[in-house]
Amino acid sequence: MKKVLIIEDDQKIARALRIRFESQGYQTAMASDASMGANLALQAQPDLIILDIGLPDGNGLHLAEKFQHQPETQYTPIIFVTASKDPNLRERAMEMRIAGLFEKPYDPEELLSAARYALDKAVARQSSALDHPQPDPLPPKIILIVEDDENIAKALAVRLNALGYQAVLAHDALSGLNTALHSNPDLVLLDISLPAGSGIAVAEKLQTLLPRKTPVMFLTASNQREYRTRAQELGAAGFFEKPYDSEKLLAAIRQSLGASSPVQLADPNSTRTDSHEHSCG
Repeated sequence: MKKVLIIEDDQKIARALRIRFESQGYQTAMASDASMGANLALQAQPDLIILDIGLPDGNGLHLAEKFQHQPETQYTPIIFVTASKDPNLRERAMEMRIAGLFEKPYDPEELLSAARYALDKAVARQSSALDHPQPDPLPPKIILIVEDDENIAKALAVRLNALGYQAVLAHDALSGLNTALHSNPDLVLLDISLPAGSGIAVAEKLQTLLPRKTPVMFLTASNQREYRTRAQELGAAGFFEKPYDSEKLLAAIRQSLGASSPVQLADPNSTRTDSHEHSCG
């Protein structure tokens, strides 16, 4: 039975998480501050740590760094939960290779989904460390995110990295083209309104510059019909109007990377939602 350590000072949130995980067959341990969490991590040897960043006697970021540097927990996946809106947290989470970051209030089903993936990934890592020969793992699919809104870009990157993809970021049309040429991505998420150019123009150039046909999905805050029409003409794998449903976007990404031909562009009435991008994954 997999064990999940929940380090959270809000007892209501902690109990709700405990009930959720135990109902899915996990064993749980709980700590309400950084000191207790550090001790329990050594005693309980959890398979996954859910870690609040704001704790009464310490900072969750510093605690995570400690976990990643001590032998007993250095390979234990960590998922951050936080009430902070600081955009730098996502960048820090990416640098630390955290399994997910969820802003409160978050969708508990999305958190469980990220937890399941992180645990499965950890099991695969342990299996590859066994003495008997194992096939070399396939390299992660590279997804280029060309988006000038850094909050949106980093939120997508954390979520995609948590799901096993390798996210690469660019924040304007010119850097998007240059990054695409250097990284040779498997898929491009492309904002239409960009500094230094249009996402449509970038997509047109990518079709001639990249050595292989690379699926492109458009993200836009505009509801102009001509953008959708042009995206269809370019054979786009998806078209999402902001605010979009993150689960539908991820489903379209999975389908596109596993498909040999473009998928049907999503209906704007079915993709638009007020849900927020939370994780990681």
